[in-house]
Amino acid sequence: MDGTSPRRHLARLVAAIAVVAASLGLITPPAYAEAGPKVAVMTRNLYLGGDLTPSIAAPTLPTFLAANAALLGHVDLVNFPARAALVAKEIRERDPDLVGLQEVALWRTGPIGDPAPATRVRYDYLALLMAELATSGHPYDVAVVRAEADLEAPAGAPYNLDVRLTMRDVILVRHGGRIKVTGTSSGNYVNNLVFPLPAVGDTATSTRGWTAVDAVLGSRSFRFVNTHLEAFHPGVRLLQAQELLRGPLNVPGRLILVGDLNSGPELPVPDNRLAYLALVAGRMVDTWPILHPGDPGYTAGLGDDLTQPADDVEHRIDMVMVRGTVAPVASEVFGTQRRTPDGRWASDHLGHQAVLALQ
Repeated sequence: MDGTSPRRHLARLVAAIAVVAASLGLITPPAYAEAGPKVAVMTRNLYLGGDLTPSIAAPTLPTFLAANAALLGHVDLVNFPARAALVAKEIRERDPDLVGLQEVALWRTGPIGDPAPATRVRYDYLALLMAELATSGHPYDVAVVRAEADLEAPAGAPYNLDVRLTMRDVILVRHGGRIKVTGTSSGNYVNNLVFPLPAVGDTATSTRGWTAVDAVLGSRSFRFVNTHLEAFHPGVRLLQAQELLRGPLNVPGRLILVGDLNSGPELPVPDNRLAYLALVAGRMVDTWPILHPGDPGYTAGLGDDLTQPADDVEHRIDMVMVRGTVAPVASEVFGTQRRTPDGRWASDHLGHQAVLALQ
C-alpha cells in the first residue's frame, strides 16, 4: 500500500488514457487516405421496449407484479412491428454491407407460476425485422446471433402471465452482396452486472456479449465486431471493454468495432468515459470525430415512449471504431426522418453508419 487513494488512482488512469487518445488522433484527427475498396457498416440499437428499473427495484411482490405488467404493457404500446418497418426503411435507403444490432429482444409468455421457461412468442424482434427486409425486396442474411440476458418473471393484472425477455446481439450481412463471410464467432462476457431483486429475495444477471464475423471484400480481409456494453455500472462496463480487447479484438489485421458502448469521450460523469478510453488505449480509433470535428454526433436519449423531440438526444454512445489499415470516408447519424403512424421513433437511439476504406 502506497497510501494513494483509489480516487487518485482513477484520476491518474483517466489522465493517462487521455494522453493515449490524443496520440491516436482523437484530438487532432489524422489525414487518412481513401484508397481501397469501401465497406458500409451500420450500428442500430432496436430498444427492448421499456425500462426494467421499476421491476428490479420493486420492494414487494405486489409492486413487482404490477411493475412487470406495466413493462409488458409498455412493450405493446411502443409497437415493435411498426418500428421494424422504420428500421427496414433505414437499412434499405443506406444499403449497408454489414449491420450490428443490439437489444434484439425476444419476448415470450407462459402460464403464471409454471416452472418451465415461457415459450409462447409475443414479439421476436429479429423475425419481424427480417420479414420487413424481405418484403421490401432488400433481404439480408443473419450471420450470427448471441443470446445474452434471459430474464423471466410473473406479471400481474391484466396479464397474469409469466413474461420472459431474452436479449440478443445480431450481425446481418447483405444478401448477395460484395462481402464474403469466412467465419463467425460470438461470446458472453465473464464480467456481468448482478443485481438484487428485493421483491423476491433473489438476484438476476445482466448478461452481455459480442458477435463477430471474419469477412473478405475483394482481396482485403477484415473482422467486424458488434457489442453492447453494460449500461448501469461503469466498472463492469470497463471490464467488458478490456475483455473485448483481449478477446475478439485481439487479432492482427483490419478491425471494425460497432455497437452501443454506453460510454463516450464527452459523457458528463467521468467514470462513464472509461470503457471508451480503454478501447482507445487498445488502439481502436473513433471514426466520428475524424470525419465530423466539433460535431457532438449525439445518438441516444429519445425517451422510453419514443415521442420526445428529435433534438433531445444528448449522448454519443453508438460507435464505429477501427484499427489497422481501415480509413473512415463518410458517416452519418440518422433516425429522426420518420415516425410510426402513432408518432413514435424507431428506437430510443439513433443509428450510425460509416463508409470505410480497406487499405
